[in-house]
Amino acid sequence: MNAAAKIYTVHPGGYLQCATYLVDGPGGAILVDPGSGADEAGVLEGIQRTGHRIEDVGYALLTHCHVDHALGAYRFRERGVKLVASPRTAEILRTGGHQVWYEFPDCVIPTEVDIAPADGEVLELAGLRIAVLHTPGHTDGCASYLVRTAEGLAAFTGDLICGNGHPGWAGSEGFSLEATLRSIEKLIGQKPDKAFWGHGAIPGRATLWLHEALRLGKSGQWRTHAERHPDMRPPDSLLGRRRG
Repeated sequence: MNAAAKIYTVHPGGYLQCATYLVDGPGGAILVDPGSGADEAGVLEGIQRTGHRIEDVGYALLTHCHVDHALGAYRFRERGVKLVASPRTAEILRTGGHQVWYEFPDCVIPTEVDIAPADGEVLELAGLRIAVLHTPGHTDGCASYLVRTAEGLAAFTGDLICGNGHPGWAGSEGFSLEATLRSIEKLIGQKPDKAFWGHGAIPGRATLWLHEALRLGKSGQWRTHAERHPDMRPPDSLLGRRRG
C-alpha cells in the first residue's frame, strides 16, 4: 500500500459542474467529486480518456454536499461506485437535505453513502492509502483527501480554498469563517505539495496557496461570495431527475 497515485482531470468543470478528478491506483480507479450529473456524459468520456472504464472505478470521494459536487453522486452509485463522504455530508445526502441545492431542493435525490470515515482515518482503496481530514468551513461537512503521488503529497480540498488564493464561498448554510481558518491551518500541517480544489488544479506549491488563503481570511481582505441565484435553472439533463 505504498504505491504512488496518478491524478487526471476527467472534467474541467462548467455550469453546475465542479472539476472531477480520477485517481489511478494499482488496484483500480477512484473519482473525486463526480459532480451534479449536468454533464455526466462528459465525466464518463473523461474517464475513458484515462484508459479506464466506469467499471474500473470502485469509489467516489465527495468533498462536500453542494449541487455541483454531489447532486449526481447517486447516479454513479447506481453504476456500482461506492460513495465516500464525511458523516455530516453522508447525513445530508441520505436525507436529501436542501443544503445540496437551495434553489431546487426537489431535484435532490436522497442517496446512501457507503463509507463515512472518521477524521484522520486512512482508507485503503484501489491499492492506495487515502488519508481523510474533516475540514469544515465551506460547509460543516467538508472533507479533504490526501494521497501520495510520484511528485509528492496531493490534497483534494474541495471548495475550502479557491484558485485565486481566497478561502471558499461563504453563502452556504453551515459556513463558518472560523472553522475555515482552522481547517486551512490543519491542511498546512500536512505539508501537501499539490492542491486540487473543487474547480481546478492549483499551480505551484500547495502550502503557498494555503498560507495566502489563511492570510486573506485573517486580515479581512477575503472576498466573500454570499449571493444566491434564484433565477438559476436546471439544465435539461437534470429536469427529469426530481423526487417523486
